Amino acid sequence: GDAGAAMARGSGGAMAALEDLEGGAYLPLLDPSEMLNEPMNDKAMISPKEFFFQFYHQSHESLHALVYKVRHEGWAFFKEESFPNKVMIVLEIPFTLARTLTIPAVDSEMYFKPFFVASWIGLPFWVLFNGVGVGGLSDPGWLCMAAAASIFLGTVALTFAPSGQPPMIKLGTKFPFGLAAICLMSFVLAALWINFIATELVCVVAFVGSITGIDDSILGITVIAWGNSVGDFSSNLAMAKRGLGNVSMTASFAGPVFNILIGLGFGFLFYFAAHDVTEARVKLTSVTFLALACIVLNALVMLGSGVCNGGRIPRGAGYVAIATYACYVATAVVLTATEYQLPFLKN
Repeated sequence: GDAGAAMARGSGGAMAALEDLEGGAYLPLLDPSEMLNEPMNDKAMISPKEFFFQFYHQSHESLHALVYKVRHEGWAFFKEESFPNKVMIVLEIPFTLARTLTIPAVDSEMYFKPFFVASWIGLPFWVLFNGVGVGGLSDPGWLCMAAAASIFLGTVALTFAPSGQPPMIKLGTKFPFGLAAICLMSFVLAALWINFIATELVCVVAFVGSITGIDDSILGITVIAWGNSVGDFSSNLAMAKRGLGNVSMTASFAGPVFNILIGLGFGFLFYFAAHDVTEARVKLTSVTFLALACIVLNALVMLGSGVCNGGRIPRGAGYVAIATYACYVATAVVLTATEYQLPFLKN
């Protein structure tokens, strides 16, 4: 009787948890394929707002996140931060402010109309800077056009933007056309920021290489590669720690696929347009071949371990992947420093 009552309580708790999930009240931090043999505890559930805040704003600090913390927690959050985090927050404020003034943010949980209006005011100047260059900011004609566009867009946003939620503009349907259009534009503007930062990063690395005597290729293999991937690494690691293994693994592969296909695709198109040619001569270097071999090896290890373990990746596969990357970096640095070319790759 006691066992039956315990099972009833357990199944009742599980059903209640499932009802909460269907209602959108919580997001599970467990694999959906796992059976609910006992009621979910509080540590296994997370609200959508907390999920969004932890996986985005704690990985990529923004002015929206700072305002959100101040409005809900006061300045106590700043006192609780470690000293390095305090320093980073203060140093990042000018850059987060600049991004806030150039990229409209429309995430519903962090929407704040004053920031939304301010982004439309600063947007034309950011487009001018990327489209014309630094010279455009000193040209009176371009500045007048940007100022006029800034006043117009700011007035429209201030007049018509809702106060409590992002502009949807559904046009009589269920699809938010306005929100989709703004998100697409924000994506392009954010990509311009990434391009700007990447360009400055390359200049800084080249400067460091010139004063230290370190080859640019070695800096590219190490410093630039790590800096370019640290954002994705932290996000994927956070998702994996939360139990979202499938999401983390999918993002780990989808990111490089996007960079290779879209990055190389547009890169070649821009190169052909800039040099007025229809083809370009490329060379497969030893380092590139080594990277390809390591990627194929890691993919085969992941596939083989998954097949041999019934669709589950064991802990050892992680060690193999880390060891493979360590061997790649060490070998690539040696090949670059010695300028050694693999015999079968020589022309």
